[in-house]
Amino acid sequence: MENIPIEKRILLQWLKAGYVENGFTYPTRKGVPQGGIISPTLANMTLDKLEKAVRQSVPYRSRVNFVRYADDFIVTAKAKAILEKYVIPAVKQFLEERGLELSKEKTKITFIRDGFTFLGQTFRKHGNTLHITPAKEGVLALMRNIGTIIRKYVSVPIEALIKKLNPVLRGWANYHRHVVASRTFSRVDDYVHKMLWNMLHRRHPKKSKGWLYRKYWLTSGKRWIFGITIKSKGKVKQYKLVKISSIGIRRHRKVKADANPYMPEYGRYFWIRRHIKEAKLLPELSAVQMRTAAVRG
Repeated sequence: MENIPIEKRILLQWLKAGYVENGFTYPTRKGVPQGGIISPTLANMTLDKLEKAVRQSVPYRSRVNFVRYADDFIVTAKAKAILEKYVIPAVKQFLEERGLELSKEKTKITFIRDGFTFLGQTFRKHGNTLHITPAKEGVLALMRNIGTIIRKYVSVPIEALIKKLNPVLRGWANYHRHVVASRTFSRVDDYVHKMLWNMLHRRHPKKSKGWLYRKYWLTSGKRWIFGITIKSKGKVKQYKLVKISSIGIRRHRKVKADANPYMPEYGRYFWIRRHIKEAKLLPELSAVQMRTAAVRG
């Protein structure tokens, strides 16, 4: 109530309104629903201006970088002393004014060459190059989840297993496809293949390797993809398991810091981001496309 810069009457009513789930209204006397979207929303509102407090805490010309996602954030500086002497005290004071405190388990100071994990990805510098890779803990958690699903669906139709696995694999791969993840993707694909092969051997202990491949693997060009063909009422339908290495790596292009999708002057910029994959194609945009971008913006 004291730190979020909106009309206090509306804010108070909103905080006391409770929430509705499955047709039932729950009061908010004990916080917010676990995993609900309101939790990061409140975190973003409460921690607003933390970056400003961090930047103002350091001496002039001492450059720091601040990145935050809801209530997770990192601060980088050229020297450990800057973090210890200026940044951490400023963060603690900022949080204390809002009834919060740093998590001792999740807070640490580390050298960039030793690396750290943030939002499921590991950041580590090798020489002068920063490598961002899927965190080892996240990869192991994915594999455990895949193994659990395959064991649970060992006796159900293969198409049901594929429908269950595909969203898990595709969602995880899309999250990590913008970083250095090619080797990890291949490792996960190999693990999925191994688990499926073991499961099929238990299903068909007397069948040969060739029979299993003919029944449960489909050809796609020169590649074999786990899947099955179902014939029903004269129609043929194929169910294929997604191979995350085929999703590929696509480098993320950072959004301009000042770009605002609600300002007409940035209409062309966001149109280009949505429609043009490579920066080298930008000069080839026609005048008609530019005008169209400005109108859509």
